[in-house]
Amino acid sequence: MVAQGRAANSGWLQEGLIRGSMLGKTILPGDEELGKKDDDHKFTPTRRSHWSAWHHHFRWRRRRVLLAALGILLVYFYFHSGGEPFGGLSNENYGYPLGRPITPSTYDAYERPSFDDDEPAGPPPGTPKRRHGDVIPHTYGGLIRFFRLAKTLRKSASHTGGYERHNRNVLFAVSSLKSASTLLPMICEMSKWNRNHVHAAIMGRENIPLDSLLEMNGIDKAKCSAVWHDARPDYMEYSDDARAEAAVMGGLKHIHTFLHPQAIIIDDSSSEDKFLVRGMRTKTEQLGTPLIEVPKNKLEDLAWITRLDAGSLRNWHNPTVDILIQVPPDSSSVLRLLKSIKDADYSGLKPPRITLELPAELDESVKQHVENFRWPPHSTKPQTERSLIIRRRISNHRATQEDSAVRFLELFYPTSTFNSHVLLLSPQVQLSPQYLHFVKYALLEYKYSTFGEYDNERLMGLSLELPSILLDGHKQLTLPTVSDMHTDLYTKSYPNTKSAPFLWQAPNSHATLFLGDKWAELHSFLSNRVVKRQQSTKSSSRTKLVSETLPSWTEYMLEFMRARGYSLLYPATSSTALVTVHNELYHAPEEFVPEPLKRAGPLVPAEATDEPFLRADEPPRPPKNPEPPVIPGSLPLHMALPFNGDLPEIPHLPQLLYDGSMIKPANVSSIAADFANAFREEVGGCKIPKGKHRKVILGEARDLFCFGDEDDDDWEDDVSDEVEMFDAPVEDAYQKTVGGDAMSTASSAATPTRMKTIPTSEADGDDV
Repeated sequence: MVAQGRAANSGWLQEGLIRGSMLGKTILPGDEELGKKDDDHKFTPTRRSHWSAWHHHFRWRRRRVLLAALGILLVYFYFHSGGEPFGGLSNENYGYPLGRPITPSTYDAYERPSFDDDEPAGPPPGTPKRRHGDVIPHTYGGLIRFFRLAKTLRKSASHTGGYERHNRNVLFAVSSLKSASTLLPMICEMSKWNRNHVHAAIMGRENIPLDSLLEMNGIDKAKCSAVWHDARPDYMEYSDDARAEAAVMGGLKHIHTFLHPQAIIIDDSSSEDKFLVRGMRTKTEQLGTPLIEVPKNKLEDLAWITRLDAGSLRNWHNPTVDILIQVPPDSSSVLRLLKSIKDADYSGLKPPRITLELPAELDESVKQHVENFRWPPHSTKPQTERSLIIRRRISNHRATQEDSAVRFLELFYPTSTFNSHVLLLSPQVQLSPQYLHFVKYALLEYKYSTFGEYDNERLMGLSLELPSILLDGHKQLTLPTVSDMHTDLYTKSYPNTKSAPFLWQAPNSHATLFLGDKWAELHSFLSNRVVKRQQSTKSSSRTKLVSETLPSWTEYMLEFMRARGYSLLYPATSSTALVTVHNELYHAPEEFVPEPLKRAGPLVPAEATDEPFLRADEPPRPPKNPEPPVIPGSLPLHMALPFNGDLPEIPHLPQLLYDGSMIKPANVSSIAADFANAFREEVGGCKIPKGKHRKVILGEARDLFCFGDEDDDDWEDDVSDEVEMFDAPVEDAYQKTVGGDAMSTASSAATPTRMKTIPTSEADGDDV
């Protein structure tokens, strides 16, 4: 049995050798012409030691030599271009609309800028040869390398503070030739004002040299101080849309690394190349950089943007504005106001939200109009984007001065005291189509600019109307002139301009933008004022300083403004205005409307035994306000404003007390402190300890009142030579800004404050 098994195994092995020999005959190399026998191919076991590979004799053939040479070239090209074979792809999602991802080599290529000398010329490899007149095909999707960008970025980064997150850099991005002709003049206009480091990045497909592009548009680099960056990669004119979009995002990432632009400005999406718009929107959202798109054919209307600094432009999208309108009974005058709001220009701006407070008894025409009023205008989703809030009163009983003021302030409270603001409008006003452009412009300048945060400490808001009489309704208001400003910058540059904007410690109920933080503080003031009066057993009525033609809340606001030293900024005199107050639409405030006797007879004032402010013996006559025409929509805002649209700094403006008397800004704090101390004793019920003063909490007004629960932490020690309002033992904020006693002649303080110059070509204009 064993012998038989061995014989079987031997036969099986012999058969295997025969089959292996036959297999080698078919697949192993041989040459019958040379008489090579199959026997010469020795059988080699299948499993060999891995060390045997080192002893294998390579036979160098032409194909192997070519493959080796090609491999060496690939390795050389790889290291020369600075790539990595498997370079880690960024986690950023670039959001390609075509679903085309960025390859690792592409990402690494635009992560490392190259130099001009290395840039290839002509079409990319593999591109079919074009005949004369053929359109350049946009089909290339290869590596992205920037050969021209690094030089200008590195040169400008250091002297513009580009490595700092907050600086003065503003970037314009241009792709199409049409957009270049639109934005290049705007770029140079912003450069003239010298408030920003202006940069312009060219990112289009056209293979036109940068200097030639500027020359085509009439730009003289010697007169236009902007920094020009050529952010076009290699083969840009052949790039497909996905590569072009990736190039925009990659170039912007380089620019952000070196410059940290505070805002980026591009042309309208309908005029600019789609790949630039998509790339900019995607990348700016990732970087958290505001993107400003200039509406089509609205360059002149938005020319005021060139006067803003980087701090203002950085906050372009942050501020929100709510419109607040109180509609009196039997008043259809609000219809004209609503029409002027709807017909205004909102190009490039977000329409404000509107809050309408309707009376219990509503005119039928007003009711129908409000029901059919669609807001915002031209909305593609009117149901989801509806920004009209309607509030209607239930009771129509006569309100007291206090009740009316409380109801008014309860209509609005800011969602953010820094970014949420309210525009109060009277139903008898008509707005200019440019009203929101002015609101946005002035708000960005005085609230958000680099130096505005220091200057606006006592700015209550901005009035769109210029009154002609004082708060008492009798005496004429003497308007300040340019010579009253605390700088001679404007008298020299604009000798033909007579009237100037000014600060006035007086509330306005017709058309005023109130800053959110000041409104919240006023809310605190009235809340404590009402509680204190209700708790007081002996509360006497105070003398009323504001005419009864104005609503009762203006009297409370005047107290608050005097105690804090706050003022509203009023516009200069002009042939046209931002608002017109129509006298024929006047309605007396509800709380001041006299009640008629049961029998026929003259009207008599209402009983005022429990009113916080004394009433007049007779009702006042309806006011006669000037009615200038509103600024038409065809006139750009900067041409309608004095000083060619430049907004003067707050420390340079003339300042008036509530009674119209002019005051030096350095004296505002001491006058406010004296009034606040007197108010604390007379109204707030405070007994001020000797050598002490109340501690002021930012955004609160409780320090003006005492409720008996105060402790030592609520008081602070006086400091010798104290000039601040309450607790700051430093010089006045106005003095710090413009140089103390040099206020009267501070002609040189303006330019260093905002690093701004008035272009000589803009001076001596035809201002009124």
